[in-house]
Amino acid sequence: MANIGIALGSGAAKGWAHIGVLNELGRMGIKPNKVAGCSIGAVVGAAYAQDNLQDLQQWVSSFSSWDVLGLMDLSWRKGGLIGGERVFDVMQQHIGDLDIEDMKLPFAAVATDLYRGQEVWFREGSLRHAVRASCSMPGILPPVKIGDRWLVDGAVVNPVPISVGRAMGVDILIAVDLFGHRKTRMEQLPVSMSSSQKETKSEVSAEQGQANDVGFVDLLARGRDYVAGLSDKFSLASKGQPSMLAVMSQSMEILEQRHKRIRLMGDPPDLLITPNVADIGTMEFHHANEAILAGEQAVKQVAHIIESVFAEHNI
Repeated sequence: MANIGIALGSGAAKGWAHIGVLNELGRMGIKPNKVAGCSIGAVVGAAYAQDNLQDLQQWVSSFSSWDVLGLMDLSWRKGGLIGGERVFDVMQQHIGDLDIEDMKLPFAAVATDLYRGQEVWFREGSLRHAVRASCSMPGILPPVKIGDRWLVDGAVVNPVPISVGRAMGVDILIAVDLFGHRKTRMEQLPVSMSSSQKETKSEVSAEQGQANDVGFVDLLARGRDYVAGLSDKFSLASKGQPSMLAVMSQSMEILEQRHKRIRLMGDPPDLLITPNVADIGTMEFHHANEAILAGEQAVKQVAHIIESVFAEHNI
């Protein structure tokens, strides 16, 4: 049997597109059996490698702004805006609680040694620790201490872990880059309270059949506004001085994309899939359905190329 590898890149909330990519590849009869992930790619990759992808998809597809807010244990005391334990406690239920070497498919996650600047690959040991370290976006989630190392997001050194996938010994390597498209819409304009309430009322009506509890709807609207405002803080406004979070986020993205371009030129994958998720903000995890659809469409758009590459390898 041919070894098909997939390298899932970083991208925060954009990363739910990886679910759509894996789903659509499966419909084509292509099922990667070795998985490398970075940051959000490690989350989705771990769920896939443990055959929990549909469970993860069902969970994230139900997200509302309020759900996202509920998973945030906001704190500046531990080296990040979010403590992270609350979300990973819940996420562990959907990606598995075991050691990497006991997973159904070979899996690897990449993180960064904060003090040595080294790339760290997890191919054994606690899955939770590996994924948690790989996702620790500097300034947002605190670094993770494992042994004598303090680890942060793997995207700092290897945003699309092609090298990790190659090292796993594959015949064909598929890579998924979540930053292959530039932003096309106006930079996430703040949502007004009235429009937010209107959208939230619509959601509540659809889910519950009615929305008579105005106080409850207002509460949901405020949750939506808070998450929207938080997303705005990660984005560069067209005018005015950028916020601290926007400067940090944009600077990280510039560094990551430079690393990615250099690595892609030196070691390109056999297939590169680039979902168009440019309009999904860093913290907009409640846009999962939109991201998943983008992942599916990205595979469909290059289906003929995928079939050609696999035919060349007689797979």
